[in-house]
Amino acid sequence: MATDDLTFLRELEKKVRWLSTWTVHNANHLRDNTDGLKVGGHQASSASLSTIMTALYFSVLRPEDRVAVKPHASPNFHAIQYLLGQQTREKLETFRGYHGAQSYPSRTKDVDDVDFSTGSVGLGVAQTLFASLVQDYVRAHGWGKERPEGRMVALVGDAELDEGNVFEA
Repeated sequence: MATDDLTFLRELEKKVRWLSTWTVHNANHLRDNTDGLKVGGHQASSASLSTIMTALYFSVLRPEDRVAVKPHASPNFHAIQYLLGQQTREKLETFRGYHGAQSYPSRTKDVDDVDFSTGSVGLGVAQTLFASLVQDYVRAHGWGKERPEGRMVALVGDAELDEGNVFEA
């Protein structure tokens, strides 16, 4: 990869990290909140994946690849989708609120392109593993040869590795 490309990715990563941190901070401290309760969010967990996710979404992934993003990194995912033009500022401003971006990637509740819903910690590992097995099964039976084979990526953290389904899969 050229030096200019790496420099560009580093700059994008800063934007992703800032935007994901702002999203959580806004939800907890800036927007109107009548009951005074914080809505939470995982800024450190998001920051831990900002480099990997920036490289994946802006340089590595192909259209046929699928990614399961750990739930605690959803602010990163939404920030990346915003920078790609697939998420609105309004959804980021209402993160974890009514009609806002979800606190975990959701295929049914988010407007951006979520490959796997990962609301329960640890699901992403099993989902990508079994999706890969299904893809292999389809290929072994001679079906779907006209479509390129995608890679399955599970982005996990320590919380996912504490779940039994990760080891059962």
